[in-house]
Amino acid sequence: MKICKIKFKNIHALKGEHTIDFENGILGEAGLFVITGATGTGKSTLLDVITLALYNKIPRIDKAISEKVIEDEGVILTKNALDCYAEVEYEVKGERYLSSWSIRRTRTGSLDKRKQELINGSTGAILVSGVQEVVSENERIIGLNYNQFVQSMILAQGQFSKLLLAKKDDRNALLEEITGSSIYRKIGRSVFQRFRGVEDAVKTQNIKMGETVLLTAEVVKEIQEDILVQKPLLAVNVIKQETLGKKKVVKESILKNSKLKETNEIEWTAFTKDKATFLPQENQLKTHDSVVIFKEQMLAVADAEKKLAELLERIAVGTTKLSEQEKGKSELVLLASTLVKKEVNAEKFEDEITDFRNRVLALQEAEKNSLSQAKQQSQRIEDKRNELNGYGISLTINDTLSDQIQSELTIINTEITRKGITSVDAVRSKKDDLTRLMLPANQLIGDRKLFDEKSKGIGELQLKIKKQQEEIEVLIASGKLQSETLESLLPKFEKAKKELDDWKQRKSLDEHRHELKDGKACPLCGSETHPYAQELSETLVNSLEENFQSLTKQLEDLKKALLENEVKRRSLQKITATETEAIENRIAEFKTLENKITELCNQLKWTTKDSLEKWQQDATDFQQELKELDKLENYIKAKIVFNEMQQLYSDYSVLKQGYSEARQALLLVYDRKDITTEVSKVSNDFSSCTSTIKSLKEQLTDFQKSKTETITEKERLLVSLLPELQQRGIASLEELKAKILDESTASQLRKSLQLLVENEIRLETNKKAIDKSLEEEKKLDDASITLEEITISLPKIVAEIAVLNKHIWDQENKIEIDIQNKEKLKESQKILDGLQKDLALWSKMNLLIGDATGKKFSNFVQDLTLKQLLEYGNQRLIGFSDRYLLDTTNDSDGLKVIDTYMGNTKRSVSSLSGGETFKLSLALAFGLSDLAARNVSIESLFIDEGFGSLDPESLDQAISILENMQNESNKSIGIISHVGELKDRIGTKIKLVRTGAGYSTIEIE
Repeated sequence: MKICKIKFKNIHALKGEHTIDFENGILGEAGLFVITGATGTGKSTLLDVITLALYNKIPRIDKAISEKVIEDEGVILTKNALDCYAEVEYEVKGERYLSSWSIRRTRTGSLDKRKQELINGSTGAILVSGVQEVVSENERIIGLNYNQFVQSMILAQGQFSKLLLAKKDDRNALLEEITGSSIYRKIGRSVFQRFRGVEDAVKTQNIKMGETVLLTAEVVKEIQEDILVQKPLLAVNVIKQETLGKKKVVKESILKNSKLKETNEIEWTAFTKDKATFLPQENQLKTHDSVVIFKEQMLAVADAEKKLAELLERIAVGTTKLSEQEKGKSELVLLASTLVKKEVNAEKFEDEITDFRNRVLALQEAEKNSLSQAKQQSQRIEDKRNELNGYGISLTINDTLSDQIQSELTIINTEITRKGITSVDAVRSKKDDLTRLMLPANQLIGDRKLFDEKSKGIGELQLKIKKQQEEIEVLIASGKLQSETLESLLPKFEKAKKELDDWKQRKSLDEHRHELKDGKACPLCGSETHPYAQELSETLVNSLEENFQSLTKQLEDLKKALLENEVKRRSLQKITATETEAIENRIAEFKTLENKITELCNQLKWTTKDSLEKWQQDATDFQQELKELDKLENYIKAKIVFNEMQQLYSDYSVLKQGYSEARQALLLVYDRKDITTEVSKVSNDFSSCTSTIKSLKEQLTDFQKSKTETITEKERLLVSLLPELQQRGIASLEELKAKILDESTASQLRKSLQLLVENEIRLETNKKAIDKSLEEEKKLDDASITLEEITISLPKIVAEIAVLNKHIWDQENKIEIDIQNKEKLKESQKILDGLQKDLALWSKMNLLIGDATGKKFSNFVQDLTLKQLLEYGNQRLIGFSDRYLLDTTNDSDGLKVIDTYMGNTKRSVSSLSGGETFKLSLALAFGLSDLAARNVSIESLFIDEGFGSLDPESLDQAISILENMQNESNKSIGIISHVGELKDRIGTKIKLVRTGAGYSTIEIE
């Protein structure tokens, strides 16, 4: 992955738009460059731009960037800026991509939602948009998530030692996140869960199988014999039940039909009464059927009368509405006269109000143009005021503006006269002269601080060498004394050894001494007393043994002390020789620095004997003079703006007066809000009223015509109908109407008549069927038993059958269940065998890599990863120093460092100095980058700070390593630092220079 170009606007202290091309130009040719600038100028901002555009995160804040984070933390968006963006153009496997991030403030001042897009660099097509989508797609394309990216490509400030000093669990978690190997933790956790699941399944299966009980062969035989006994008894009872059941059905049917016969006779009596009652209604229905043929003619006459009444009502209503519309038309003419402020002729109504509207619109347009010109002029004045705000001058737009301008011009002219500079070019020329002095001045102050530090360091090193030489002399004297003591001790040791050996040879006589007894003569000397038969020999040998052991210990202690003395002396001599050589190099560097300071003093015309505080004050005076020149430059620019603003304000006054006159002319003619709407409403109302009057007159004419036609039709119908009615004895239409039933009543009467007929047929049919059934059933009836006796006996037999059925079913079910249980146990045993086989496998797997958290397998994998990482890191570390190697031990929580200068002793990395920690951390960071490069081609590398903790020799080594890395791999390597030697050694620079108001600019050289 290669960073080709970054482009951004208003990020942190870098106000405005900036572009840095790492692929072309000076940076592309060099490959290795340094990013320099004073503290707070925005060096780390360049790294923030890269991670912000790719991952919506920056190293200095440990969370994703949101609108709330920007507001609360005060990051990303430059102070007082309205918008910002960050773009990164990068290349992966020959394909180019452009990832962008942006945000802006709304008109209310709040932050709008962030926008993020990923574009194909070749086609310009948008691949994805949205923060989460872009971050995910960048991770997929690059092959690194955010944490892997900052550990592999963006070695951010304060992050070097994080992995080096972490405890084992924290380190493994970091490696897991950096390498993206969290899958192994999931595998370990899944293995444990699978093992637990299979283990629980085996337990559950054993419990289930234990719950199944099988019948013995004897029990099965007893059950089968019992079934054979009970089934014949069941068959006898079933036959009895069927016989009694048939007899019961016959007797119940006789009883039922007897009751039906009685019911039918009662219904026949009721039917006879209903038929007599319905006779008048039957006659009424016959009369209706004879006269219903005149119903349509009767209804036609009624419709004509109804229509005539409606027409009369409509004529009355139409006449009233016509009168109202005539009145409304007169009122609209009066309203229009009031609007145009003269009498309006109804015949010329539309022309007169249209002419009035056009006249008002012309006056309104004139007023609008005057107002627009005045507003435009006011906006020009406001633009000038905003321009003056940029120069630090604030004005209030009111009637005193002219006086304010004159007052400010007086102040500006006074300041220009005082400075004696009247042009912007002259101011800028003087600023350039001061700026050219600022760089050597700052460099001189830095060199002076370094000079003082080196002077102090040389003194301290000289004092250290002197102390070491004194210590060497003491060790030499001590060694000489120890050698003399050793020489004097050796004869005593040899003598004690010889005496002890002699007495040990005589120890064989001890057994004979034990046999001597007081009063008996010794066969050797003849003495009858034996005082030293035992005690003397024992005591003497013990004494000689103790003396020999004491001399042996003294001799070993002396040899050990003499060896330690020699090792320490040689180590101190080696260190002293190394430091003596180093001090010579430092003195040479010190002399070079002293000459450089003298050269810079001559360039600045400063005195070398002046104090550092004096030089710092002179540099501060330069800064103050620059600020005053910035202010003067703004004054000169502002003077031009003030003159333009004065003329604009004069023109604005004229335009404002013109607007007032146009406004007054309009109000004299029309003083309301919307002439178009008002005229349109009056015109539409007048047109509507005229149209309505015309329509109403036409309707009244039609109604009168329909009235005449309806009267004629009614008379024609009566002439035809009345003679027919008189022939049937009906004198009037009212009498006809009374004889004709409505359709629902006639229909209901017909239905009632039909029901009477159907009921009569039904009753007759039922009587015949019941009599026939009773005759047949009496032939089948058993007179020897009553229904009551059957009813009592039958439930007893049914109960006995139920008991026998249940008993037989229970017995058969026991056998069936036993058969099923046997089959079930066979299947369960197969399942148990399979589960136990799985359990054996997963038990071994769990023992090797499984646990509840997945930590076991993850730690195993991360230990392998750590070994690889340490191999890469140690390869890089060899270039820094041949003294240290990184290592790890199983019994330690943290990393260890092997000190080859101290006999390959191991100690904790936390015991290292700041410079040593940085070197090892940087080597480990490079190793991590190399490790990541196995899967991802890393062609860009950025290192943020940390070199200030290195001594000159280590710094020189670090720079050489970086140069070799760049030459070997053709990587683009950028270093953020303020260390002077680093900036001098690396020729290509991205310089961040602070300007006024706390902002910075970018210079590439």
